[in-house]
Amino acid sequence: MGARLQTLGISCLLIDRNARIGDNWRHRYRTLVTHDPVHTCHLPYIPFPTTWPFFTPKDKLADFFEAYASLMELNVWLQTSITSSKWDSSTGTWTVTLTRANKGGETRTFHPKHVIFCTGHSGEPHIPSFPGQSDFKGTIYHGSAHKDASSSSTGSVKGKKVIVIGTGNSGHDIAQNYCENGAEVTMLQRSPTYVITAKTGLLMLTESLYGEGGPETDDADVYAQSLPLPIYFAMSKASTAAIAEAEKDTLNGLQKAGFALDSGIGGGGIHSKYLRKGGGYYIDVGCSDLIADGSIKVVRSADGIAGFDADNLLLPDGGKLQADIVCLATGYDNMRTSLRKALGEEVAGRCRDVWGLDEEGELNAMWRPSGHPGVWYMGGNLSLCRTYSRFLALQIKAVEVGLCERRGLGEGV
Repeated sequence: MGARLQTLGISCLLIDRNARIGDNWRHRYRTLVTHDPVHTCHLPYIPFPTTWPFFTPKDKLADFFEAYASLMELNVWLQTSITSSKWDSSTGTWTVTLTRANKGGETRTFHPKHVIFCTGHSGEPHIPSFPGQSDFKGTIYHGSAHKDASSSSTGSVKGKKVIVIGTGNSGHDIAQNYCENGAEVTMLQRSPTYVITAKTGLLMLTESLYGEGGPETDDADVYAQSLPLPIYFAMSKASTAAIAEAEKDTLNGLQKAGFALDSGIGGGGIHSKYLRKGGGYYIDVGCSDLIADGSIKVVRSADGIAGFDADNLLLPDGGKLQADIVCLATGYDNMRTSLRKALGEEVAGRCRDVWGLDEEGELNAMWRPSGHPGVWYMGGNLSLCRTYSRFLALQIKAVEVGLCERRGLGEGV
């Protein structure tokens, strides 16, 4: 976003509470890699080298972001947070106070016209609590705190009974990590999950536009994002069915193991889930085989969890699952939660929830007017961020040169 704005001649300051650019990737679990192929993930202006891995490891991506900020000469303040803010509707500007931890707590006050939240669609962990949780003798933690089962703080996980609650990407990655380190792993599945393999189905989705011999990345982005979303989802039914046929052995193996599948919302595949729910799918990089061969068990519970006792996770049907470690791969709150913490309830109350489709079939709040003037949301995977950073930057440029009324555009009119 900063690169797009500066290219349009708009001065901007990026703030990050971490010590280094990219730390929000570095601090995640060791085995994390991007689930999208490299040719769909290029950043604007500086693509990844041709020798780049097909799926990018987290630390390598973090280092690339750090180099990118330097090469693009972006203005970045690290270890910096918003400590107060106020919107002045008469002038159309903010008064924002920043505190710089790496400068001895120094505070600086700015008066920007726009504040853009690029804190990520998966920013604030959604951490539920359950009856009897304090009585449980084992370990309970959210997936955002997972690091590596091979170096667990509780010692070796070999033979430990581990329950992973949730069957999205992170839930599968964490379950696989524990299984490969000798734990007895069970995944608790509440609702059906869309599964597509990285080696087959994902390539079928992307190779015609972004593969070798395809159009230039900027042109591919236009082709990929030009259709209204309801039409795109309807047209995706055919490709979703073709992918399911190509991956039928994997899908059949999952179903035989008791894993509940779906084909996306309305049969629209992975994108129908991602853009409507922000989750509910898994891009398979190995865990599906472990489920199919019984190495990872699956327990389905449509009503979730009833609670805990000292040794067990309790199910609503009266069943019990003995556990030493329980990982809550329960996803993340709406981006509006991050905004509320930084800008306050009054501003958040005027903004809309992020993600999901509105009454016109367009994505709520993201990359477009948020509902409050001078507030914008930016997020999504690398491909979507590359595409829509351009359009968000152009909307802000249009306001600045007088092509749009600041008040009307900011309020979503």
